[in-house]
Amino acid sequence: MTFLTLLTIALISTLLYSPIPEQFLAPMQIAALATPTLLLILQILTLGKNKQATETETEIEITEPEKVEQPAAATAITTEQSCDAAVVQFVARLQEKGRLLDFIMDDIAAYDNESVGAAARIVHQGCCEVMQDSFTIETVFTGEEMESITLADNYDSHSYRLIGKVPEAAPFVGQVLHRGWKTTRVNLPQVVNTEEHIEVARTIMAPADVEIN
Repeated sequence: MTFLTLLTIALISTLLYSPIPEQFLAPMQIAALATPTLLLILQILTLGKNKQATETETEIEITEPEKVEQPAAATAITTEQSCDAAVVQFVARLQEKGRLLDFIMDDIAAYDNESVGAAARIVHQGCCEVMQDSFTIETVFTGEEMESITLADNYDSHSYRLIGKVPEAAPFVGQVLHRGWKTTRVNLPQVVNTEEHIEVARTIMAPADVEIN
């Protein structure tokens, strides 16, 4: 394109400012006319290609992307649901290992003390195993029961509960009737957080047993 432009300028300049023999005058005039025409044709073709390319780019840009079907979003599991499920499944473990629900929900008034005591031993053994698996349990007060204790005004009211004749101001002097309990580790059952599993985990403490003959 640049070459043709320079050639056109050279031809026109030669025709206007230089003496040309008659035998070369006609070809030079034809060349001077043909070269700009060819240049114009090339420019038109170039503009057409550029326009087509621009239209193609625009078409590509405005073409909407194919819609990909997304899987249905899982129902969000709330913190409340997860906590409920963890508690229910903890009770389910107490039932599984120590038959706690069977013992509590049954009317033990109809049984003699010996039968209740035997059942309580089984419940104690199984529930103790579950508690030790789920928590690291320690006493709040590290001393012995019936020991004397003095609590200052800034004592931890969550760890110590005052009962009896409590004065209005510290110091609070008394005896430890119960040492209290605390945990330094919590390991509640983990529940699969899907809509189906969470509903089962929040409701079923023990499935019904069916014996097939």
